[in-house]
Amino acid sequence: MKSKTYNYCRLCHNEELDLFFEIHNASGNISRMLRKDQLGLVKPIDLKVYKCSRCGFVQLNETLEDDFYDDYLMTSSFSQQMNKYQQDQASSFVKKFNLYHKEIVDVGCGDGCYIDKLKEAGADAVGIEPSEKFRNEALKKEHVAYPGYVSKSSPVPGGKYDGFVTRQVLEHVPDIHDFLQGIRASLNPGSFGLVEVPSLEKALKDKRFYDFFSDHLNYFSKPTLKLALEINQFEVLDVFDGMQDEYNIAYVRTRENDGLDMQSYLQSIVNQINTLVSKQKETNKKIAIWGAGGKGVSVMAVSKIEGISYVIDTDQHKQNLYTPVRHFPIYSPDILKTQPVDTILITALAYKDEIIRQLKEIEFKGEIYLLSENLIRVQ
Repeated sequence: MKSKTYNYCRLCHNEELDLFFEIHNASGNISRMLRKDQLGLVKPIDLKVYKCSRCGFVQLNETLEDDFYDDYLMTSSFSQQMNKYQQDQASSFVKKFNLYHKEIVDVGCGDGCYIDKLKEAGADAVGIEPSEKFRNEALKKEHVAYPGYVSKSSPVPGGKYDGFVTRQVLEHVPDIHDFLQGIRASLNPGSFGLVEVPSLEKALKDKRFYDFFSDHLNYFSKPTLKLALEINQFEVLDVFDGMQDEYNIAYVRTRENDGLDMQSYLQSIVNQINTLVSKQKETNKKIAIWGAGGKGVSVMAVSKIEGISYVIDTDQHKQNLYTPVRHFPIYSPDILKTQPVDTILITALAYKDEIIRQLKEIEFKGEIYLLSENLIRVQ
């Protein structure tokens, strides 16, 4: 399958990219070692590294073939140093966010070595991995390792999960946002995550051109890693160094309010307002709204309420005019002296304390309600 060329920033979609530098005669594949009869199969390439003029993100524009990772096999699990590092990292992650006995998914789990570390730390861990070779290694260890790639339309099977890790994966992903949204779609609200990528700062500080190669499409600094995660509605709790400054690591959380159904909240407040107005009419009471600003006008229009006596506002530019859509007359607070009402609903939330004080000063004896998530009676 063919590769794809991105002539825009994959992070912020800016079309103005600057050529950062070029590497001539780079290896076209850094993961495939060759038998003697395969010599010459991997060709040298010219590698062009670009930097976004707006957000500073660094990337390769040319991606690999879509099926490149189907038989990918490149592991660090043979290193004692890496095993100790991963063990400490997994233990800290599980402990910090109290993920004991919680279901965590390792996205891009490779041979399952990090699933081992998560389980040793006390979590219930599974993985997903597109490479059949890698996945078979994880299955040999009797881990649950799902096949496939993660995207918004293809979240991780078996979810939803209480946490995730994705280590040394995001730098390989052509569509950053689709991948991260796929992870989000696999999680419960309030889930915690660990994201680890190679450090761009380290590469630039030590002038390491050799940190740039064909299967690393994305090069994240701490700010651009944070930006990528926040764009995709992760709350970034911390971004820090790891493995002797070789890696940038982020702790994240899906926002608790990710699952808010704003449509339901809208209908709930509309129902409450209409119920209040209906009860006033049934008992022959009069009701007015205080506030002809944006919130008040919006509530009146959306609620389709009938039977409001008038609207009060201290803005002289609005007085003696009518509200849009519902066409309620707008008066100064003096109207309460000549045309009193029994109930007032305050929609001018920023001025609620001042309005309540004014009503007390004129000794208003009726009911006062405050617009909120639920209508609040304050008097």
